[in-house]
Amino acid sequence: MNRFVYYGNPQPYASYPVPQYSRNEVLQRKENLVLPKNIVYTTAVEPKFTEHLIQHKGLKVVITTTVGKLVGTLDDVFIDHVALTVNQKMHHIRLGEIVYFEKQTKNNPPTIK
Repeated sequence: MNRFVYYGNPQPYASYPVPQYSRNEVLQRKENLVLPKNIVYTTAVEPKFTEHLIQHKGLKVVITTTVGKLVGTLDDVFIDHVALTVNQKMHHIRLGEIVYFEKQTKNNPPTIK
């Protein structure tokens, strides 16, 4: 006798799943963030090429990359890149992008392509 009676139009059934209810407020996550532990970074190392670059540290060099030439002072050599100063602006060039380098002479003009 105490039956539920629905008065009104029935809702049509959607052919796709109904999205979950979501709030408009930004909720803070209460769980601690877990950082991955076993991360290994690898880089291709060419020790002889790096050794030749180190010998030219502080000198004017022309570095030809895959996108063009840069002429400047070789400031420092790192395990994965070099720091080159061109017109008082520091450039960091990945070793993998360097095609070749040479000491600047009067025959190779200081141009940036």
